[in-house]
Amino acid sequence: MSRPSQGLRVVSCLFFVLFLGVADNQVLSPLLPAIRAQFKRSSSDMGLLFTGYSVCAGLSVLLWGPLSDVFGRKRGLTAGLLIFSLGSCISFLSADFQTLMAGRIVTGMGASMLSLNTISYAADFFPYASRGWAMGSIVSSYFAALILGVPLGSWIGDRLGWNAVFGTTCGLAVVLFVTTQRFLPVQTRGHWQSTEAIFVQQIHTYLDFLRGGKTIGALLSSFFASAGMMGFLAFLGVWLHDAFGIPGKRIGLVFLASGGAALLASPFAGALSDRIGKRVQFILSNVSMALFLFVLPGLRWGPVLFAVFGAISLSAAFRQGPMEALLTEVVPAGHRGSFIALKNSFSQLGIGLAAFASGLLFERRGYFAVCLLGAFSNVVAAGGMLFFVREKRL
Repeated sequence: MSRPSQGLRVVSCLFFVLFLGVADNQVLSPLLPAIRAQFKRSSSDMGLLFTGYSVCAGLSVLLWGPLSDVFGRKRGLTAGLLIFSLGSCISFLSADFQTLMAGRIVTGMGASMLSLNTISYAADFFPYASRGWAMGSIVSSYFAALILGVPLGSWIGDRLGWNAVFGTTCGLAVVLFVTTQRFLPVQTRGHWQSTEAIFVQQIHTYLDFLRGGKTIGALLSSFFASAGMMGFLAFLGVWLHDAFGIPGKRIGLVFLASGGAALLASPFAGALSDRIGKRVQFILSNVSMALFLFVLPGLRWGPVLFAVFGAISLSAAFRQGPMEALLTEVVPAGHRGSFIALKNSFSQLGIGLAAFASGLLFERRGYFAVCLLGAFSNVVAAGGMLFFVREKRL
């Protein structure tokens, strides 16, 4: 098989793996009203489903990073798909809130392996000259999940019940396990080291990142950028249901509209950041997202509301590519894998804490307080990049 066709095969496999992991987390939002009603739990309890998922994903990825370097990305992907399918199966069979929480925790651990190894596999496989195209194609799965995954999940949940959505993701994970085993080439593994040596070395590497001004600034920006999006997404479905009486299938249309705008804008966003600077574009995109989040809760159901949803998604699209590209340049090439693992950990912890805080705020102060927290987080993310990551070449 020729290298170009093999590259297309690799991109396709990695796209669908990342798509599944992203869609699984995003589709939970429109399912929350039904889950809340069945288990008779509060909105703050619903936030714990995101928090448990994200915290466990953020902590476990610190272990997966060095193991991926030693045992290989393909093994990491297939192991992650098995853990992901197990968590989805537990969620599908859950008859109480505690079992559902356990399922989401296991799913989060598997999803963290998928995210880490997808990006690392692509970086190892593609030379730098064509890596931008590959990464852009794979990461577009974030927005494709909004367009396809969330509306489809909402439709399944509306017709067959929310459990059926997790049954579907379990089946898809098994299919992708077979696909990746068959179609992804096996890459060269790292040098064997004892488990103790791996983790001692990794602890020192992580501590070095936490001591550097540029790296800690990038990590904090990633933390607050992820947190700034979480509350808005997590309680969007509940807010639309409670405020306007919108059913789950129509909530999916909101994700369809906003995800479509982001998917179309993504290629242009990457090209623009190469011209004006990735750091500058990241800062401006976070500030614009903060402004739109501040406006959103005061709107009524209708075209203007859809337009603001689209603007928020566009802001996310214009910051996502520059953010990923910038983070690969703040450390030497030999440490990129470890830094991506630590960055993913910070992102997931930001998501988990934001989900927990948003649940409390939504219960006591409503959706405006949730969006205000998101706006504040995005401004802090922009500030972290502005004051700590000062290199003009970025």
